[in-house]
Amino acid sequence: MPKSGSGHVATSSSRDQERLVAGLVNALQDRISEGDIKIGSWIRQERIAQEYGVSRTPVREALRQLEALGVVEMVANRGARVTLPSVRAITEAFEVRGVLEGHAACLAARNITQAQLDVLHEMNGIFREAVRYARAGDEESLAKARTLWYRANDTFHATIVAACGNRQLQLTLETLHHRMPRNLSWTALNGDPRLLGENADEHAQIATAIDGRDGELARQHVMHHSRRAQELILLRFEDVPPEP
Repeated sequence: MPKSGSGHVATSSSRDQERLVAGLVNALQDRISEGDIKIGSWIRQERIAQEYGVSRTPVREALRQLEALGVVEMVANRGARVTLPSVRAITEAFEVRGVLEGHAACLAARNITQAQLDVLHEMNGIFREAVRYARAGDEESLAKARTLWYRANDTFHATIVAACGNRQLQLTLETLHHRMPRNLSWTALNGDPRLLGENADEHAQIATAIDGRDGELARQHVMHHSRRAQELILLRFEDVPPEP
C-alpha cells in the first residue's frame, strides 16, 4: 500500500509540474507576442523564476518547449534568446498565415454571428482612434495609439478565427501567431499615421466583406493584408541585429 501511495503522490506531483510548465510557456509566449519581451532579447532564467515565484527547473523546461516551437533559441553558455526571424522564416510564416487566415475569413462570412460582426465594427472604430492618436506625434499619444492598436488587432483577428467554426484551424493559427507575434506588425508600422491609416482601411475592407457574406472577397482582402504586413516587416527587420 505505501508503494502504491507513493506512486500516486509522484503522479500528482508530475501533473502539477506539467501544469506549472504549461503556464510558464503560455505566459512567456503572451509576453513575447505583446512586445513586453522583445524580439532578439535575452530571457534570464533567474529573473523569470523570481518574477513567477518558481524554481529554475520549470523555467528551463518551459524554455526548452519554447525552443521546440521556434519561439526562442538556446545559445551555448548564454541562455535563451527570443528568436529574431530570418527573411525566409518571415516569408514562409506569412505565406502560410495568409492562406489559413484567408480561409478562416471565408468560413467566417458564412458562420459569423451578429454579435461577432458588431465586435469587428467596434474594433474598426478603435483602429481609427489609434490613427488619431498617432497623428499627435508625441510620446504619450504614440503609447496610447500602440495600446489601442494592439487591442483592436488582437480582438479583430481572434474574432474572425473564432467565427470560422473550425477548431483545428484555430489551433494551427494560434501556433503560428506565437511563432510570428502580431506585435511585429506594429513595430513595422512604426507609429506612422499613414501606414496605420492604410492598415485600418484593410481591416475595414475585411469586415465589410464578411458582413456582406462574401467569403471569397474576405479571403482576398485577408491575403492582401497578410502580404502587406509581410512586406513592411521585411523592410523593418531584414537588417536588424539581435541584442548583444
